[in-house]
Amino acid sequence: MKLLLPFFIMFLSFSAKAQTEVAIYTNYGTINLALYDTIVPNTVSNFVNLVNQKFYDGVIFHRVIDNFMIQGGDGTPVPPTIMDEFDVSLSNVQGTISMGNSGPNTGTCQFFINLVNNTYLDFDKPPLSSKHPVFGTTINGFNIVEDIGAVQTDGNNAPLVAVVMDSVRVISQVLAVAEQGALNNNRKLLKIVDVLGHECKTTTNIPLFYIYDDGTVEQKINLD
Repeated sequence: MKLLLPFFIMFLSFSAKAQTEVAIYTNYGTINLALYDTIVPNTVSNFVNLVNQKFYDGVIFHRVIDNFMIQGGDGTPVPPTIMDEFDVSLSNVQGTISMGNSGPNTGTCQFFINLVNNTYLDFDKPPLSSKHPVFGTTINGFNIVEDIGAVQTDGNNAPLVAVVMDSVRVISQVLAVAEQGALNNNRKLLKIVDVLGHECKTTTNIPLFYIYDDGTVEQKINLD
């Protein structure tokens, strides 16, 4: 208990912010996304649950419009609709992933990745006619998104050669614990410890705490 007490006193002195990383493995390459778990938790949960069910495996990007977005996720059976979830800090800017829908509160499984800034799709910006909830952003592989955006399409904006999501997987889940305010991007990692406070090396499928020189702590679970 002596080992645990100081560590968890420190742990409780921070505020939590969760983040999940997902990889979309396509026949064009891999797209890595960071999801905004704590900002729009219900939207992220819906997406992650579908990913964990392997719902998107083999599903195509069925609608591609260059200089606009790539849209996919039209799998079957179509899951129940979810309520729209918006936050003023999120916008349909280049690289973000957002929910596809046909009107308010009609989102299910379809999503799109913005090729450019499409802020007119935000709930709080003119013309206010389209409202698409943003729930993550591309952190690696945006060149793959652009390559998909450049494919030849038919009159319905469907690729002439199928763009397939071979699989979609959660590859890491992070519980970032930080003092109020922005994280310091220049911070240095001091050490990694397990739940007992013992220093250790990185491994998979085990919660570990990453301690930085600016006083922040991240709990990370790196998945296989």
